[in-house]
Amino acid sequence: MRIVSFFKFYLLLMGLLFVGYSFLDLGLRKEILLSLGATFLSPFIFKELVWVRGVRMGDMVLITLKREEVHGIFVQKTVARALTGGRKGDVIEIEFNGRRANGEILDYGGIFFPPEVGLLYYAELDISAEVRR
Repeated sequence: MRIVSFFKFYLLLMGLLFVGYSFLDLGLRKEILLSLGATFLSPFIFKELVWVRGVRMGDMVLITLKREEVHGIFVQKTVARALTGGRKGDVIEIEFNGRRANGEILDYGGIFFPPEVGLLYYAELDISAEVRR
């Protein structure tokens, strides 16, 4: 989950603010207001940093599996691992349930959810017996 990454980012942001406060004499009222403003804006800033980073090799991604059943369309979300990196709209290679697949990056996710990838194609052959490097 990205919640740990967000807390690291938040602590770094607050640390930088406090270092800045040590060099500047703004007054207690302005320092408190700046800290509150940074706290409220930090999720949006983190979302932009995730956009700049994109999806990298080894990241956990959320894939969407759609199946048509008798009663309608069944959508299942499954966690997978990215084998290649990319940006939104790119096709990347992923691994899930011992299979390799190709999917399109739909969304970068956020604080609580990993990036979302739409499954395009997967091979029928099982790769779980392959030797990992």
